Amino acid sequence: MLTSPRCACGERGSAPMGLIFVGPEASSGGFNGTIPPGPFLNRATLNSMKLTSTLAVGLLGLGALVAASAADDAVKFNVPGVSSSAEPAAAPAAPAAAAPAVAKPKFTEAQIAEAYGWYMGAQMGLKQLKFTKEQVEAMARGMVGCAAGQQPPFDPKEMGPEVEAFLSKKSDAYMTELRMENLNLGAAFFTKLKENKNVVELPSGLRYEIVKAGTGAMPKAGQMVTINYTGSLVNGQVFDSSVERGQPLELVLQEGALIPGMFEGVQKVGTGGKIKLYIPPSLAYGDHGSQAIPPGATLIFDVDVVSVKDAPKEAAPAAK
Repeated sequence: MLTSPRCACGERGSAPMGLIFVGPEASSGGFNGTIPPGPFLNRATLNSMKLTSTLAVGLLGLGALVAASAADDAVKFNVPGVSSSAEPAAAPAAPAAAAPAVAKPKFTEAQIAEAYGWYMGAQMGLKQLKFTKEQVEAMARGMVGCAAGQQPPFDPKEMGPEVEAFLSKKSDAYMTELRMENLNLGAAFFTKLKENKNVVELPSGLRYEIVKAGTGAMPKAGQMVTINYTGSLVNGQVFDSSVERGQPLELVLQEGALIPGMFEGVQKVGTGGKIKLYIPPSLAYGDHGSQAIPPGATLIFDVDVVSVKDAPKEAAPAAK
């Protein structure tokens, strides 16, 4: 879950609303948004750390199991109905049981290592970043040298900026491709949406549909609004939902605190009503995206307005 800190919007609690709240950094789309780091690199580092920790714990557990099985004192069981005090009658010695056959490993170490390579490649985004066969082979040579304890055949101070520029170029190309893909998906989605006569298009580019008319007051800027919402992409993938968390969100409806499409759209339905917002990327997270939002993505929000009330006045500063 994504937890947003207390901010100027007046939102309370720790609702994971980073996906509708504007982030602290500025993007190039004419509005504030959260600019994520380059794809996969940070995530790959984190996942590799988790994997290393998991392997260490697994090895420790295996060691403890072997130690326990090799202990001198055997574990004894009491079976109901059988007394352990009397010595049983001597019986002819049974032939020694044959040692159980050692199970053949399901996979060879080479196969396991190759699978590990697949996992690493997926986490690093080799396919998305379009690494060539030659580039992957060059990476493998570096890994072989590192595993052998060799010194790198380059000056790290000189090579560091080159590696950063190389990865940045690949990341930028991938993000551009992803952005164009999402923009095309959004354009096709809005073209199809024109067939829905219940949808209203505003000059800003926001589209909305009143699913259920409200019977109470209309929210206004500066008021405290309690809403339930579910946000999804045009492919139906849900990225955030107060409904799933079972916790409505209470916030001050304030420009600059929410993405523009959410700020404008919530004011179009009265208390007790339900509205569906179709938000283009220019009114959401623009070209950069944010956290679970890909670049250039059109967002869909189903919003229920639970209540509206005047926001509390700020307390006067204490006298010195």
